[in-house]
Amino acid sequence: MISCTTLRSTVVLSAGLLLSGILLLGLAQSAALPVPTAHLALLAVLGGAVTLGFAFALAVSPWSRHYFDNCEH
Repeated sequence: MISCTTLRSTVVLSAGLLLSGILLLGLAQSAALPVPTAHLALLAVLGGAVTLGFAFALAVSPWSRHYFDNCEH
């Protein structure tokens, strides 16, 4: 079900993935296996971007407008 809570959760998940990717990239520089850690960091950052893009597409799509009409910002 699409709701205001779903949209907020998606944005928070995106921010969490971005932050974890940045932290993993810093950790990759001192890790014993830097390449796999850097790959995980890249996947986390890209996953955050895809998640945020999905939330944006969901918010601006015309068929979901009536779900978000009563959202309090």
